[in-house]
Amino acid sequence: MKKKLKAVASVSLVTALMLTSAACGNSNDGGNTKDGNTAENNAQTTNAGANNSGNANSTNDKAANTAAPAEKPDPFSKMSEMVEFTTGISLSADTKPPAGESFENNDVEKWFEQNLNVKPKMAWSTSDQNFAFEQKISLLIAANNIPDVLSISVDPNGLSILKKLIKADMIEDLTQVYNDYGSQNLKDSIGLGGPDALKSVSSDGKLYAIPSIADVETAIPVIWTRKDWLDQVGLPEPQTLDDVETTLKAFKDKFGAGVLPSQQNIFGADTASFDFVFGAYNSYPGQWIRTADGSVGYGSVQPEMKGALERLAKWYKDGLVAKDFIMNDSNKAVEAIAKGKAGVFEGAWWATWYPLPDSVKNDHNANWQATVLKGVDGIAHAKGYGAVRSFVVVKKGFKHPEAIMKMLNYAQEANTKKLDWYNKLTIDEGAKYLNAKMPLLPVSVSAKDPHEITVRYKAIMDVVNGKTKMEDADPETKVQATSILNYNKAADKFADMGLWSLANQFAVGAAGLVKNPVQQTLPAFIGSTDLMQKKKASLDDLEKKTFLEIITGKKSIDEFDKFVEQWNSMGGKDITAEVNGIVGQ
Repeated sequence: MKKKLKAVASVSLVTALMLTSAACGNSNDGGNTKDGNTAENNAQTTNAGANNSGNANSTNDKAANTAAPAEKPDPFSKMSEMVEFTTGISLSADTKPPAGESFENNDVEKWFEQNLNVKPKMAWSTSDQNFAFEQKISLLIAANNIPDVLSISVDPNGLSILKKLIKADMIEDLTQVYNDYGSQNLKDSIGLGGPDALKSVSSDGKLYAIPSIADVETAIPVIWTRKDWLDQVGLPEPQTLDDVETTLKAFKDKFGAGVLPSQQNIFGADTASFDFVFGAYNSYPGQWIRTADGSVGYGSVQPEMKGALERLAKWYKDGLVAKDFIMNDSNKAVEAIAKGKAGVFEGAWWATWYPLPDSVKNDHNANWQATVLKGVDGIAHAKGYGAVRSFVVVKKGFKHPEAIMKMLNYAQEANTKKLDWYNKLTIDEGAKYLNAKMPLLPVSVSAKDPHEITVRYKAIMDVVNGKTKMEDADPETKVQATSILNYNKAADKFADMGLWSLANQFAVGAAGLVKNPVQQTLPAFIGSTDLMQKKKASLDDLEKKTFLEIITGKKSIDEFDKFVEQWNSMGGKDITAEVNGIVGQ
């Protein structure tokens, strides 16, 4: 799902598969203005627990029985006439709709058409690779020709795009629609993101988008390792970068599979990036962070970066990173995993959906386990997200923005597993959709507790281990716990790969994520400034070129210091001052 689906990854990838379509990409700076998000930079321990979002009332199938008068706003009422809207989405290369079905023709779409009188039409689709979706949006803004509805990822430049859309007067002010038609469940859940959640997508006091709340733990890179191979070479599960290096060398000697799956996007990608190396050195490329002196600085030019780049250069020299990794996108990078040619990789906690299924289908002995590495200082570090991960906008002049708001309300009900029909369709009987990796809805927001993974994991395992009765659990916990119990009872563990992915995402992936406390560094600033608009592209080119040349040995690690000087002289120093001016206001 690669980035797209990953980007909006909520606790359940099922939800992501079914409900998301926003473009995604790699973490870079993000954009902002005085109107934008100036998220506080907080280092926090992710496993400290957090509030649950279970504060909304169930609204199962309400639309099927309601038809509120137009003058009385009802968040779930059926539209009096069919409302069609156009949209664009990004799709991964391995999206394979079930036979006879498509994005516009499937059981979920039919339900919405019949019960809400809302029907999407796909205007276009793009690849989920190489920022194709973001580039498409930029072209359409220039041509003043956007679809009726768009879901856009914050990373890398989503807030900058939002600013352009507002400035060009191309999107609706959704303030009144949100106030009148936003469901209490959705509003309460968005509230869990704090005041920045709505502020990030507002301008001059007007709400121009409906945000998805970032579950900050999803940003934590997880190291997945084949335990069946570890057992054969007599090594424990890696806990540090040194352990990873030892494991890669042992796998290379024993299985000829010692190359770390890697891609051109060396940071900010969900899979096969080097974020785990940067995090181990407490460095955060592409992210504005609070520095030691209390000011805000750009992560890529901080001193901690040097150690991470030096480590990667060593791995490249030792043949532990593919010589042609800069030619790989994430799909190409993970091919070795499916073919049994790689036994260690960086992935998301939900990697049981991508890329692991192909590996397990090809080799049932592949026993992948997940963990979070400790840093060089003995503490597990990772980047974090800002309050908002993605957002939905509606084209200026669209006749029925309330119809989109109602769809988002139902999406949130589905997201929190409160729709029995949806649960049954997509989980109990929905393997065809899970395996299709197809977003069934063009618009959705995902609003949950920012620490939902930890909260949900504990709740699920309490049911699985008998500490909580199934009937006492909330709807989402029931669904997830049932999948684990059904999987444990299955005679053939691989007969239903949808069940395999669903059960193991928490039993293995989330377990690895919450195993060790992680200190996350959240962005101190997300967005774009006027100077960034003018100078950041050339600075990004300089950064990427320099980092790749250091890693591949074309330049020595000493070139990093020269890079910092050049970055500052080319405008980075002025941009940093501008950012600090905004944050300090």
